[in-house]
Amino acid sequence: MPTPPEGAMNFRRPLPGLYRSGNLSRLSEQGRGELLVLGLSRLLDLRARAERGQDAPPSLGRTEYLNLSLLPYRVHALNEATQAGSNAVYSTALLEHGANNIVGILGALLDAPPGPVLIHCHAGKDRTGLIAALCLELAGFSRNEIAADYVATGPELVDFYARMRARKTPEQRTRLSPFIPTVADDILLPLAHLDAVWGGAGPYLAAYGFSDAEQATLGGRVLQV
Repeated sequence: MPTPPEGAMNFRRPLPGLYRSGNLSRLSEQGRGELLVLGLSRLLDLRARAERGQDAPPSLGRTEYLNLSLLPYRVHALNEATQAGSNAVYSTALLEHGANNIVGILGALLDAPPGPVLIHCHAGKDRTGLIAALCLELAGFSRNEIAADYVATGPELVDFYARMRARKTPEQRTRLSPFIPTVADDILLPLAHLDAVWGGAGPYLAAYGFSDAEQATLGGRVLQV
């Protein structure tokens, strides 16, 4: 496990060619230098433009920056799913309503210049976790290994959620509470949904234009530095 760059939240390397993290707004100058030495070819920011606000992407030399939101166009459908109070329901809704966005992000991973890629959203948990899970699946990792990568997020976000709760009203804290735990089913249930409805992640992605050949190529790419 690489040492996280100073100020980078929830940072790790689940695959040789893929890093993941939370947002980089707290990245220090030292942390920026530590990211530079990783030789990242592309940085993919999965947040919506409005969510990103005034956050400027870190200057990382030749690293390309792309802002590709994973949130679906029908955000109201996602908001309805969120009312159910479950990370698993949220991620399943992303799969159901954000398939074109997901395929676009995987395409940006596939056609990135040589070198590892870093993906991040706000906390680096569910959106980033879903893309990381699909990459791990395409690379041939087991569901247990995928779940282990997802739950590694939990200890990384203790301080993040403490700061978030401190800014919320009691009612908002109540709504937030179901989303704080990071358990294996939060990623395993969405993948099981793909199995039940589509016959797996592969047929699902192919149905939205990410071909079997592209899936195989991406699965190989993320295994290489």
